[in-house]
Amino acid sequence: MDRGARRYLMLLAVLVGFLVMSDGKKSKSRFSNIKCETYNKTFADFETCKLKLLGRGIIGVQVHLKLYILPIDTVSANLSIWRRYNSFQPFLHNSTIDFCKFVKQTKKLSFERLVLDAISSRSNLNHSCPYTHDIIVDNLVFSDTFLQTLPLPQGEYKIQMLFATENIWRVRVDIFILRDE
Repeated sequence: MDRGARRYLMLLAVLVGFLVMSDGKKSKSRFSNIKCETYNKTFADFETCKLKLLGRGIIGVQVHLKLYILPIDTVSANLSIWRRYNSFQPFLHNSTIDFCKFVKQTKKLSFERLVLDAISSRSNLNHSCPYTHDIIVDNLVFSDTFLQTLPLPQGEYKIQMLFATENIWRVRVDIFILRDE
């Protein structure tokens, strides 16, 4: 059995365990923070990177990444989950994908697909390369339906997304999620 298959079997076993332990309770999960960083301000810069209170207990993410060198024909993305113990530690998933190819692929279940599907509904990242415009995420709200597919135990998590073009890391976005029971 190859390494990727073992990793997904382990992920499936953990998910089934969390489903059994959840007792059918609804969670109260929300975004708690967001941090955006560009490594080269002549390539891109964040005009907006913040959380916005949309209503009673509803928090949305707003991101506007201004791109200065267009078009973008190649994009690599690294997605990882971190869990806070005393500090943030790697948790369960870390992978790098060819983002342009991935967007074209059919819908197969993976952590990357879950994140992309959640972001695509509220952004202009819903097509493949080339990208000839700024990247905008507008009022993305964390939904517990995301956790139906990927249930996580109570705690604080960070989803870290790194993006590269032409094999040069350009942008990092850290989204922090607080998961309560």
